[in-house]
Amino acid sequence: MPLISRAIEPGAGRVTLQWSMPAPADRVWRGLTDPEALPLWLGSLSSGAFTPGSVVSVQHAEGYSCISEILRCEPPALLAMTWKFPDEPLSRLRIVLTQEDRSTRLTLTHEGLGDDSAGYPPGWQAHLLYLEDLLQGHPRSMAGFWAVYGELDDAQTVQG
Repeated sequence: MPLISRAIEPGAGRVTLQWSMPAPADRVWRGLTDPEALPLWLGSLSSGAFTPGSVVSVQHAEGYSCISEILRCEPPALLAMTWKFPDEPLSRLRIVLTQEDRSTRLTLTHEGLGDDSAGYPPGWQAHLLYLEDLLQGHPRSMAGFWAVYGELDDAQTVQG
């Protein structure tokens, strides 16, 4: 797992993860936004498109979708959007891709999380691990997602 850094800022309600993805930025971008790739690491695109002003719906589980407005979309470098699950406050997600030799640095910043910020890193780490495996040509079964999440959550608890 090429996690470069992880920052949790509870006072600011922000989480930032930096990850080294084993692919060029344009390929990582396709993984982030292609409707056929999304179900292999995040969820199924139910509606919308990754274009500024569009509203997208990504189904993460039966009857459980995240609704997002695309605020900025600059392939293959920047994706900024709102993030809203039915049982959570509206937050904002920003993903920046920076080409580095044969890999891409992905910087994910999720803010507006309020007191829930400490609970987000294991979920994002699990999703990014799934994206990394997809980019390497070895997609994982989403059926095992919650077990991976549990391991990462337990590790975070131990690290404190």
